[in-house]
Amino acid sequence: MLGGNQTPSITLRNLVLLSTYFHYATLESSRHVPLWRLYILINWYMNSLTLSCRKSETGGKLRACSRCSVAGKGVALYCSIQCQKEDWPRHKLDCNKNLEDGLPMPEGAKDTLEHIVIWDRKNRRKLVSAAISALDLCHYPENADEYVFLVGLKDTPGVKYRYQISFAGALSFDEYENVYGGRSGNPRNDQRIGQERAKAKSETCISFQIVEWSVSEGCRNTFQTWMMPKDMHGYRIAGFGVLNWEEILLAQCAWPKVPAPPIHAMYPKFSGNRLALEAWRQMYKNDICSAAIDALELVDDPLGGRSHILIIYLRCTGMRETLMKVENAFVFSLEEAETMLAQSVWRGVELVVNGKPRTESQAAKAPAPCVVCQIIDQEDPVHAPTFLVPVQVTPALLGQPRWPYSWKERLAEVIGDGDLRPNLVGVEATERLLYLL
Repeated sequence: MLGGNQTPSITLRNLVLLSTYFHYATLESSRHVPLWRLYILINWYMNSLTLSCRKSETGGKLRACSRCSVAGKGVALYCSIQCQKEDWPRHKLDCNKNLEDGLPMPEGAKDTLEHIVIWDRKNRRKLVSAAISALDLCHYPENADEYVFLVGLKDTPGVKYRYQISFAGALSFDEYENVYGGRSGNPRNDQRIGQERAKAKSETCISFQIVEWSVSEGCRNTFQTWMMPKDMHGYRIAGFGVLNWEEILLAQCAWPKVPAPPIHAMYPKFSGNRLALEAWRQMYKNDICSAAIDALELVDDPLGGRSHILIIYLRCTGMRETLMKVENAFVFSLEEAETMLAQSVWRGVELVVNGKPRTESQAAKAPAPCVVCQIIDQEDPVHAPTFLVPVQVTPALLGQPRWPYSWKERLAEVIGDGDLRPNLVGVEATERLLYLL
């Protein structure tokens, strides 16, 4: 990260506020959360994901890396010595390269970067939410390892904070390096270090890169940010996939301010018939259980289902033949699942995993692994259909051939159209961005 020590601003208080909001919104609307309430909620929820340097937010003086800013062409800005030490593993390669090149510092580079950092302080939250939509990180987190979210800034005299957004979009690492050459740094190494830091927080936490680029001066400011599993889950059950993210970003960062356009979501509201859903679940139960055996590695570790859980995200296709499509699937620890799932759903998971009866009149059942299927519904995430599938590890399922490719690909092939490729939102914007470059 250039220009800040990342510390998460997500607190237990924010999570409590979010759960309380869902509860009261449910009571007030009885069946559906109004779209305008969801719009406010999504914006509030996106804002809680912002990760920024606490000291730099106060407007304190930023200091450049004394090792490479004098001898080289790059300028790395930090708010404190501690901030610089934490960024050293990422900055080390760039710093050494700058020293080897020994090129003079570009005219006005330090001043330009200071203005970019000031602009970033005001707009970081908006950039993070736009990047999540543009890269579709909630449904395809693997996109973070192949793409950067590039924001081009044009110097606009008379505009507050100096800059306006010229273009924004997802750019693959290869395209980014081809266009900018040595000035692009080493995005793959930056991503590797960012992912290592994210995995230290949680196995399912992801890190992604946002690059702010000054079109006129050729200076860049790269920073890493991350998403925790509970944040990704919250976006998924809300059907978070904004098609007009670029339009919203430009409106939010415009000066003077302009009204933000309404959100156009990617996924339609779930409207499946309950009986049809039950029939669909019975039809694919063995495939779901087989995927769980592979995902939880129950063949090698029969007790793996006592500590981890498989969550499958589904999307309603609106077609009677298929009804549902697998959007994505992930393995979470039970501790992570408890913070992500609704209390009623989590209670059902506990009963299955621990083998407890639901009522006093029922007999206790044998403990079993469990799969949670969550249907995406952006209009009513509280009441989005969720069902549990207890996995009975039978000899028949264990005797099935293990597939040469991943269980997730097999699941998508059997239940859906077999397509789990990166689903970047707004490919047209990316093509237009390359044209502008």
